Amino acid sequence: MKFLQESDLPAFLEHLSAEANVIAPTDVEGLVQFRPWTAGTDVELDTLLSRQSAKEFIFPQWEPFLKYRYLMVCDAKRPGTAEEAKLELRLTDEGEGGGEVVAVSDPPAHELVMVGAEDSATPQVIFGLRPCDARGFVQMDRVFGGYGGFYFDPYYNSRRSLATLLVVTCHQPRSTCFCRGVGGGPAGSEGADALFTRIPDGFVAKALTTKGAKALEFPGFVDASEAAAHAAEEAKAAAEEMVSVPFELEGLREALRASFESVDWRELSRRCISCGTCTYVCPNCYCFNVTDEAVETQGERLRCWDNCFNPSYTLEASGHNPRDVKSNRFRNRFNHKFWYYPEKYDSLLCSGCGRCITYCPTRIDIREVLGVMGSGVAESDAAPSGRSESAAVGEAAVGEAAVGEAALGEKAAGDGEESA
Repeated sequence: MKFLQESDLPAFLEHLSAEANVIAPTDVEGLVQFRPWTAGTDVELDTLLSRQSAKEFIFPQWEPFLKYRYLMVCDAKRPGTAEEAKLELRLTDEGEGGGEVVAVSDPPAHELVMVGAEDSATPQVIFGLRPCDARGFVQMDRVFGGYGGFYFDPYYNSRRSLATLLVVTCHQPRSTCFCRGVGGGPAGSEGADALFTRIPDGFVAKALTTKGAKALEFPGFVDASEAAAHAAEEAKAAAEEMVSVPFELEGLREALRASFESVDWRELSRRCISCGTCTYVCPNCYCFNVTDEAVETQGERLRCWDNCFNPSYTLEASGHNPRDVKSNRFRNRFNHKFWYYPEKYDSLLCSGCGRCITYCPTRIDIREVLGVMGSGVAESDAAPSGRSESAAVGEAAVGEAAVGEAALGEKAAGDGEESA
């Protein structure tokens, strides 16, 4: 293990910036955000979590896939010399024109599309992200990295392979943190190239990969003393004790499957306003849309973030929408993270950062939802607590009549209040 004086941090980042773009958490008008670091910029590590993770530097909020333009072209050039003219002319048969020389008409012009792929990946070092954010990249790697023989995204992987993740362990977890509940921890190393633990006067650092070891070659690092190493272990243990385990993972997938048509989804989703904030601040969500943006004869094909709470997210060209009811979209978010994704990628799609709890404008708590729907006692035929059975049955009947059977095996089960 190595030790770096806190006063040497700017010099360390400047050393890294000689070969890569350095990204770090900074205070931007009172809001902590990951931004490109330049000399003289203070790194903000006292605030536990930035509002958004550093996900956008590997999976940008929007990015061009390719550029294209349309051209009107002709296969043949008009002759410029007598010799070239001979190639453009033909003699008619003697019986059909008396041997006249007749010009062959130019071939018709046609449209040509010129396409150029875009790949702007450059080396990056991301310093100061927390273990939950680094773990988010590992979960996204399964989606875009060809895991299980599925899709391999060259744009994502180009940036990912050129990125070095220098993770700083959490010193004072928030009440909204639940990383231990999903298999992580405030000192987790999954996805990290090097792990930094902040202690008085500096950082104890441990390289975990070749890229991490290269980053720690900065001459300001010295071997950590036994006292420094002990202080780091104490700090990590103290942080671990501050994070509770709010729900059990064992049996959660089966409970979600059993409660798929539960009327409790409607009750839990009533406060949701379908804004999508939870998906945009999440370090794991990866939903996107692809659009062509053209001006006259040229344009770009763009990928931009989208969210599954958007009422038009699953809207089909036919006009059918399998999730036109809010509770179905609400249900999909939780089922995707703890049921659909795990079945396909052998992992969870949640690292327990708690941003979705912190920034939800109506204070929906993912721990509460999983506690109800994952407990195995969610209401399906009976009325949810606080309502009469007849009211619940009536609402379900209205929802079935208005929406009917949804595609992809999803049944709409909502009423007029929850429609977007």
